Amino acid sequence: MTSPEKQSIQDTKRWLIVVARGQVELYTHLLQAFSRDRKVRVILDRRKDDSRNPPQIAHRLRTHGAVIIRQV
Repeated sequence: MTSPEKQSIQDTKRWLIVVARGQVELYTHLLQAFSRDRKVRVILDRRKDDSRNPPQIAHRLRTHGAVIIRQV
């Protein structure tokens, strides 16, 4: 069983999915797939300067086309 305290923490978890700027079809798909989930936000990375991203994020955007970030 989950304690009310743990349940409260789990209810506040939110997710941010950042999709690489060249992956418009993936962005559209994910936007539609998560449209009813209020805990998930999908955004398209429109920045041209990737150097502002931490190395792990930049790598995942390049190799996978998207990155999932847990927000607290």
